[in-house]
Amino acid sequence: MIRINTLFLLSDFGTSDTYVAQMKAVILSACSRSVVIVDLTHDVKAGSIREGAFHLSVSRKYVPAGSVVVAVVDPGVGTARRGVVCEVEGTFYIGPDNGIFGLMPVARAWKLPDPQEGASRTFHGRDVFASAGARLLLDPGWVKFLEPVEMEDLVPSEIENPRLEDSGLKVTVAHIDIFGNIVLWLPSSCTFHPAFLKLPGGRIEPVKEVKTYGSHPGILFLQGSQGLMEIAVSCGCASELLGINSGDSILLIKELNR
Repeated sequence: MIRINTLFLLSDFGTSDTYVAQMKAVILSACSRSVVIVDLTHDVKAGSIREGAFHLSVSRKYVPAGSVVVAVVDPGVGTARRGVVCEVEGTFYIGPDNGIFGLMPVARAWKLPDPQEGASRTFHGRDVFASAGARLLLDPGWVKFLEPVEMEDLVPSEIENPRLEDSGLKVTVAHIDIFGNIVLWLPSSCTFHPAFLKLPGGRIEPVKEVKTYGSHPGILFLQGSQGLMEIAVSCGCASELLGINSGDSILLIKELNR
């Protein structure tokens, strides 16, 4: 049986330029025809390490063990920040050590070699990380020759955990999806049941806890598909209606003080 090697890509490069295609060309040139390249997303907000970390975190359990993931959101490209390989549940994640892997349960990590002579100082996605990903697909044992990195030395991700305040639970917006749903840094196991939202400008709106998006009027609070709680509007755009962006904080309130 022919083994099919799978490599996943994530970046903030978009698709209007040829940057992603150049990375794929490097990988395909180094590997056999048996490699399959899957795009997680290339629409991470430019330079948003936190958004890249979010996408990796929520996709992790669907990436099959033995795969390689190349993740490039790298505003510090060409500086002293190092490139790393992280092992997460039998999968290798490759990219800059800038917090993009900070939400992952990393078991082991290694430092990538310095860029070779002639590598672009501004495009390590192609000239460092893509080629390292291809090499790991061909030879997973390559990590034995790399310099180990201690777990506590990896750059963490900067996210705000939910916290109780006098009048409710303060949570941060993790992501606004393509439908305008507001994904919160609040696990779906949450036992807090709000009746109101207090928005960044002080505006307060009623919210209804439901199980699905459809046929419910008003602002909805529900368990999303990514293991996190969401705020949504049926057949509408919650982020536009409420004026909410990724990184904003919202206060969930059980009852209003009279």
